[in-house]
Amino acid sequence: MLALRQRVAALEQELAPLRRTRELLQRVMDNIPQAVFWKDRDSVFLGCNERFARHNGVASPEEIIGKTDRDMPWAEFADLYRADDRRVMETDTAKLNYEEPVPLPDGSEGWIRTSKVPLHDDADAVFAVLGMYEDITVIKRAEAERLRLKEEVIQAQADILAELSTPLIPITDVVMVMPMIGKIDARRAQQMLDTLLSGIAANRARTVILDITGVPVVDAQVASALVRAASAVRLLGAEVMLAGIRPEVARTLVDLGIDLGGILTCSTLQRGVALAMAAGR
Repeated sequence: MLALRQRVAALEQELAPLRRTRELLQRVMDNIPQAVFWKDRDSVFLGCNERFARHNGVASPEEIIGKTDRDMPWAEFADLYRADDRRVMETDTAKLNYEEPVPLPDGSEGWIRTSKVPLHDDADAVFAVLGMYEDITVIKRAEAERLRLKEEVIQAQADILAELSTPLIPITDVVMVMPMIGKIDARRAQQMLDTLLSGIAANRARTVILDITGVPVVDAQVASALVRAASAVRLLGAEVMLAGIRPEVARTLVDLGIDLGGILTCSTLQRGVALAMAAGR
């Protein structure tokens, strides 16, 4: 009996360095900033560190042993994760630093940056996969917020530029001028119409002078937009006067056979303002 006790004591003494090494390795694993796990060839969990357990609502690393991804909160992604495991083990090739979604305990979506490497036995055969990841949810959310704010700024700038490109300027209580500069495309034509109608309604204007002196090309599309604008303005009880009719513009309108639908025209903005003021419009 004494010999058996002595043998047990000697064995425990021999195993003590191994236990200390194992404890040290576990402390290292538990204190690195990444969550770490390892699985066998069938993607069954063999173990994990404390960070992995805490991040996934598991009481201790021991509880993960024997479970699969289908037993975890991310079951909906189980097939995706297992496919990654298989690819790493079957090709004996690490898959490093890739991002993937993961559900969080509160039901929201999180993101992790994952790496997986194959583990080899003494015969250099792959027997498991070692995975590690870091939670990048805060980073991804910050990126999404920065993108949202950037889009808001871009939209605000676009709105400001849009307003500047089709300004509606009051001349008197009942006369307004919209100087137009640059190319008039379909988007800008719609914007011009929206600005006209809202401005007339807000200011109770009776006459709006559209100054096209700065429009380099007046083609069928531009002429059609002007006619539509005049028709819409009349429905609000106001009228449109077209200023800035240069000789080449007049020639183009005649060649195109454009009927301006009774829109008053004049050669310059100054002439148009004078006419509107004299008529008491």
